[in-house]
Amino acid sequence: MKGDPLRVLNLEADADDHELVKRSAGKSGLSFTFERAANRAEFEAALRRGNVDLILADHCVPGFDGMAALEAALAAHPAVPYLIVSDSVGEDRAAACLRRGARDFIHKDRLDRLAEAIVAATGGGPPADGAGTEDRFREMAENLSDVFWVRAAETGRVLYVSPAYGALWGSTPDALLSGRECWPGSVMDDDLEALGDAQAKIERGEAYAVEYRIRRPDDSVRWIHERGVPVAAKGREPARMVGVASDVTDRKTLESELIQAQKMELVGKLAGGIAHDFNNLLTIISGYVSMLLDKEGMPAASIEPLKRVFTASRQATGLVRQLLLFSRKRSPKREVVDLNTEVEAISGMLQRLLGELIVVEFEPAPSPPRVSVDLAMLEQVLMNLAVNARDAMAKGGHLTITASLDPKGARPNGQDLAPRGDYACIAVRDTGGGIPAAILPRIFEPFFTTKDEGRGTGLGLATAKDIVKRHDGWIDVETSVGAGTTFRIHLPLTKSEVPPPRETQAMHFPKGGKGTILLVEDETNVREFAAAVLQQDGYTLLQSKSGENAVEVWKWHSARIDALVTDVVLPGELSGIQLAERLQREKPALRVVLATGYSRDSVAPQAKDGKNQFVLSKPYTPRALLQAVREVLA
Repeated sequence: MKGDPLRVLNLEADADDHELVKRSAGKSGLSFTFERAANRAEFEAALRRGNVDLILADHCVPGFDGMAALEAALAAHPAVPYLIVSDSVGEDRAAACLRRGARDFIHKDRLDRLAEAIVAATGGGPPADGAGTEDRFREMAENLSDVFWVRAAETGRVLYVSPAYGALWGSTPDALLSGRECWPGSVMDDDLEALGDAQAKIERGEAYAVEYRIRRPDDSVRWIHERGVPVAAKGREPARMVGVASDVTDRKTLESELIQAQKMELVGKLAGGIAHDFNNLLTIISGYVSMLLDKEGMPAASIEPLKRVFTASRQATGLVRQLLLFSRKRSPKREVVDLNTEVEAISGMLQRLLGELIVVEFEPAPSPPRVSVDLAMLEQVLMNLAVNARDAMAKGGHLTITASLDPKGARPNGQDLAPRGDYACIAVRDTGGGIPAAILPRIFEPFFTTKDEGRGTGLGLATAKDIVKRHDGWIDVETSVGAGTTFRIHLPLTKSEVPPPRETQAMHFPKGGKGTILLVEDETNVREFAAAVLQQDGYTLLQSKSGENAVEVWKWHSARIDALVTDVVLPGELSGIQLAERLQREKPALRVVLATGYSRDSVAPQAKDGKNQFVLSKPYTPRALLQAVREVLA
């Protein structure tokens, strides 16, 4: 009946917003009766009751998808106008709802337009000049963070671009609108080919989607996902292309981090797979060479080549250590240190490592920073950075290592997860050629290297970054082609005091080992080397190549066995740790040396209690093996 109030069903979870909608609707001059549905159940019940002339719906009601609400309304009352009144709908969803059958979209920040939209939807009709449709489009375009654009299909000239362009591109669209530049502007050279493919689709009148990077005036880089669709000519309206450009930088960053994590996982699996076997080989090489170097009467002409072999085996050991860091089989053994003191000592070592062409200088912090670090790992980080710097300064140069304090809370973009607090900084600055921008994003990738084949593993920077991250810090880089590179290591400060230095005594190894040792090692060459070292020192040896075989030997000789020296990884069902536990249950006084090609940390947690046990890392030298045996038998 004419003049009866319009029966309005308002899907709105927020009571205050419901009141605002009622007041805004009242400005239309029409009379209403409002029913509020605060959730899905109430909305569907109201639809079943009927008697609805108009539906106003928020698109973001907890537990109720906006599109599902629209579908339910269209199924129950297809002729009833459905208006979206929301501030939580993206441009894709809004457009999809309008295509599906929603009459209009009103942003909650523009409720002044609600009365006009209600009049148009319920029979008042749109303004004669069609401004209502244009207003709807502009309202969406001007209140969303994505960039809407319209281009002429034939010339490609930009006819319209929404205000969000300024925030995303960091510049005004004046040059685009005037025709001085082509859409989209500021694209990085490497991504022009992808845009060329998109342009080819435009010329064929096809929709397209493309991702590319732009460089903003502040030199930051953003990833853009752009979609475009052709619009056919209508009457006097020429053919156009319309589209949306969205900032997907955060998504691309997460994807990159996921890929990097997957690479690190693969490297870890690789490391865990080869470290044990590789360290067995190094034990044989370095062990026998060490025995020859300790032998009296060795010809002088043979000593230098043997030293070179021993040095090469030590370098190979360092490579395995880096691989084990990726496999996370070695956790940091932290201690509180004075960063000035330790970095100065490492700098002296680096000077000897880098040679005379490179001048290494150390600049201490005015107030010594105290940090909790694994010194061996810190040395590894600085050594990796120094070796990279040396390669960048083939003709010589300066390497400056500086210790300093960070301002409280200072951290670069992307390091928001780093704990808040004070940090120490170690800057490693070289005078080399710098890092080209094209490869800068990849320098921390494992196995990525620009060095000649055979000269680099591609693990140096990846290892450094991983170590620093495991110390709750981060590493960043500043570089300029032709002007050198600076890596900065940021580590959290500690308030704990530096412990006093421990007294050390020189180790002497007079011959005269006593006792019987059960040696269990599946690798024949390693077993023969270890047996030769122990027998030469005076120990009586019983040998086995598996846990099960060792149990059989134990049955006959357990009374006279003083110590068990066993590899952790053995063939068969018994591991070295399980063998040790089994034998120590029968003879608690039995002393055990566990040899491992992994790290000491990966073995210790598996041992039952650590009593009467020593973990010996492979590759080991004769001196290290004898020291381990003497320590457990002492």
